Amino acid sequence: MWYHEENPGPIASLPFINQFGSMKFSKVRMDENMRPHLNDGIEIHFIESGKYDWVIENRSVELLPDDLSITAPWHWNGSPAGKMDMGQINWLIIKPETFTPGAPLRLGDWSKLSPDFQEELGNMIAAEKGMVLKKARVFKKYFAEIKEELLHQREGYAKIIGNLIENLLIELYRDLKHRKSKIDEDDHFIERLTALVQSDLTKKWIVEDMASHFGMGKTKFNDEVKRLTGYPPNSFIINLKIDKAKAQILDPNGMDLSDIAYNCGFSSLQHFTTTFSHRTGITPGKYQSQLRKREVS
Repeated sequence: MWYHEENPGPIASLPFINQFGSMKFSKVRMDENMRPHLNDGIEIHFIESGKYDWVIENRSVELLPDDLSITAPWHWNGSPAGKMDMGQINWLIIKPETFTPGAPLRLGDWSKLSPDFQEELGNMIAAEKGMVLKKARVFKKYFAEIKEELLHQREGYAKIIGNLIENLLIELYRDLKHRKSKIDEDDHFIERLTALVQSDLTKKWIVEDMASHFGMGKTKFNDEVKRLTGYPPNSFIINLKIDKAKAQILDPNGMDLSDIAYNCGFSSLQHFTTTFSHRTGITPGKYQSQLRKREVS
């Protein structure tokens, strides 16, 4: 099933839908329509099965079963090669009354969602520069029910589809709101951890003690720090020490390297030199001399 401007079918009675598609591919197929493109609306894809290599705003992503992608009208998205692999993909393009980088989302008279709700949802979609929600199976039912209504076009189908799309957008808003809260919570965790360690870099920090400070067990704390920073706690602490050392080396009125080593929590100048070289690829002395040469030039 694929309804679009040149083949509108039942969406001719639904001016707020630009396209609706539900396609199952039993073999790889090349389709120029699937290459990266812009559409005059909010484009939403839901993957039922298969794997699709996709591009959103020049960022490569992999769409897997139960993944949902959402893009604004000015976000490029599509298959870089125009290749549709075996599987099933559904998509919906909602055409808002207004939605540009300079104008808030306004769906139009068909929607009873409040203007504030619409504006905040639009801001979240715009801020992400295209997003993929992983394991978003809750959205599958909306595509199935919209497809069913379009197939049979029973009395009142336009109203029912409008309600389904509103409910889909409410579900999307809740998901993005939770996502934003989680991101804010993660950022706050890292800020607190950074402030704690930077309060005394000379201290020998014990992972169990830090975990207890955050009300976590050692294993959960280790997992959280690695998930959010890419490093286990002890390695993250070393990075903070190196960052502070770099800042102090940059200070033209700063201390000599031995004092910097001690001030940043290293046991000796040799320990500092070895660790700094391992993390940056250059010794502290060479790092300092290169900076001075740049200042002179």
